[in-house]
Amino acid sequence: MNTIQPSLHGPAEELRRLATAAAPTVHARPDLARVVLDRARRQRRARRLGKVAAGAGGGLVMVTTLAAATLLGRSDYVTVTQPSAAMEPTVHVGERVVLNKKLAPTRGDVVIVRLARNGDTYDAMLRVVGLPGDTIGCPAGPTGKCDAVELNGTRVPESYLGATVTEPFPANTVPDHMIFLLGDNRAVANDSRFIGPVGLTDLTGVAVQIEDRTGKVRGVPGAPAHPGPGGRDDVDPAGQVPPAGVSTPR
Repeated sequence: MNTIQPSLHGPAEELRRLATAAAPTVHARPDLARVVLDRARRQRRARRLGKVAAGAGGGLVMVTTLAAATLLGRSDYVTVTQPSAAMEPTVHVGERVVLNKKLAPTRGDVVIVRLARNGDTYDAMLRVVGLPGDTIGCPAGPTGKCDAVELNGTRVPESYLGATVTEPFPANTVPDHMIFLLGDNRAVANDSRFIGPVGLTDLTGVAVQIEDRTGKVRGVPGAPAHPGPGGRDDVDPAGQVPPAGVSTPR
């Protein structure tokens, strides 16, 4: 019986001696053990590099995703696309509107509010006509038509309406923490004439500028001037409007 002695010549010599002891009649190339060991080392190194690369790649994906999730919605500004004709001719269907989520609404502002109907919630773009404590109405004139909306007994100039006609509606006093909203396209808008005043907590942003389909930017007709995003301001992309920070109207 062959007795295998410990080798003093390293792993390659040991493999060669083991092979010879197991099959003395087999003649292999002298450097076979070294080739096998080198190949094994290369494979182990490749596996280690692969794990490191996979770990680094996974970390980059995780960091990128986390950063996106963290930053999205943190900007003061968000862009929305007008889907309806309720605000024409001020905002046409398909035009993009930049909103400031931190502004408190003032009379004349165009805003986005979150409304509910038949169990579904949706965002609507309308104009603030009355603040808490205001009395809003559109009395019928001698012809039975309303010549102008009245705010606290004073006619409201609405040159931005164009040729639209406002049907008469009774005077309403706006409750605390609520606003009275009208669409500029009075013939089709579903506004406070039908749904009543809307809570300030449902406000998600105040419009600061409008961008038409060609990319041309303009202010909001009939609304107080508000600064738009500057060169260093982030603007969240179009989509669902993140919650706004609503404060007491000025």
